[in-house]
Amino acid sequence: MAYMTEQRTSRRSWLSGAAAGASGLLAGSAQAAVPPGTPKLKITDVKTYRLKTGQILVEVFTDGGITGMGECSPTVNINALSAIVENQIKRIAVGRSAFDAEFIWKKVYEAHYKSGHQGFLMFALAGFDIALWDVMGKALGVPCYMMMGGKVRDKVPIYASAMRQHRTPADEVKHLEPWVKRGFTAAKIHPYEFYAFDQGTDDTLDVVRAIRSAFGPKFRLIVDMNHAYTVHRAIQIGRELEKLGVVMFEEPIAPEDYEGYARLCDALDMPVSAGEESCTRWQHRDLIVYGKIDVIQPDVSKCGGLTEIRKIGVLAGIYNRPVVTHNTQPTFCTAAHYHFWVSEPMCLYEQEYNCEFHALRDKYPLLKEPIGIEGGFVTLPDKPGLGIEVDRKVLSELTA
Repeated sequence: MAYMTEQRTSRRSWLSGAAAGASGLLAGSAQAAVPPGTPKLKITDVKTYRLKTGQILVEVFTDGGITGMGECSPTVNINALSAIVENQIKRIAVGRSAFDAEFIWKKVYEAHYKSGHQGFLMFALAGFDIALWDVMGKALGVPCYMMMGGKVRDKVPIYASAMRQHRTPADEVKHLEPWVKRGFTAAKIHPYEFYAFDQGTDDTLDVVRAIRSAFGPKFRLIVDMNHAYTVHRAIQIGRELEKLGVVMFEEPIAPEDYEGYARLCDALDMPVSAGEESCTRWQHRDLIVYGKIDVIQPDVSKCGGLTEIRKIGVLAGIYNRPVVTHNTQPTFCTAAHYHFWVSEPMCLYEQEYNCEFHALRDKYPLLKEPIGIEGGFVTLPDKPGLGIEVDRKVLSELTA
């Protein structure tokens, strides 16, 4: 019978046919209208703000009058970031639906591969992507976390990140004291020097001993080495830090040395963390699989924004790895991270909050209402989008 006739199909022909069908579906979906009931917003413009304080913001405009704002990871050359946003990302984004976050992200990532998938391209894409999520939330009338699966926690514990290097033990204790008085029960120090490779003066152990003496054995302390050690030295220092009750050893060696990280993680019981230099889900996968990293540390302003950090969160869940994000910017990046923190199950521990002077928080308050920090926790009001609003007067004064 005709319908019983056996047809032999090779694996290759089946796969090519399936791929063609999938391509057709993807092409169709890329041009399809948004689902019924969704606001039909088109992106009309993308603009950058280069601030005199060294930061760069990105604003996305739509034909419905809704705008969103995001922040790129700050670098020494904000002009380069601005050029990528306004010359490369803008031409892909303008005319698209404001809800095409995945399509635009993928198109930018693939179309500009010669720009590299580390550094500037990803930082620029992050600022745009955060702004786009802000638009989507405002258009739907919901906070960003509600588009990310909703809350798994109502507030987020944070640690005070002392980012200045080479403070004396006494000065580091003095710097942290007001934050401890504010209710912080955890902190991070950066006692040595970027890429020191065991050279120069290393006061790490003395600083840790001073903090432990000042704040007691229950105070949770993270030590960030900024890639300062060779593997053998990291193992030596790590074993001493274990005796002092340090809860996490961050980036002690070069970020690309996966084999070295594997040796280090095998040698220590204390969790080893890395990931702020890793801009994609694939690099975080390699840190876990090949580097055996215990805790991953993506940064929303470096890894391409909320669209990508959510995928890194899924990866963390698959491999059962906690996420402790890298977060040094206390305005838009902290707000974007907040929505990830409250919605991602693997954000199990305290998250980073900059306790050094920051111009956009402490001298030129960029936000109309500051992000709420109380008792070592961060909260945001349940407002649409990121839930924060820029002070346009301050922004105008700071724009270069």
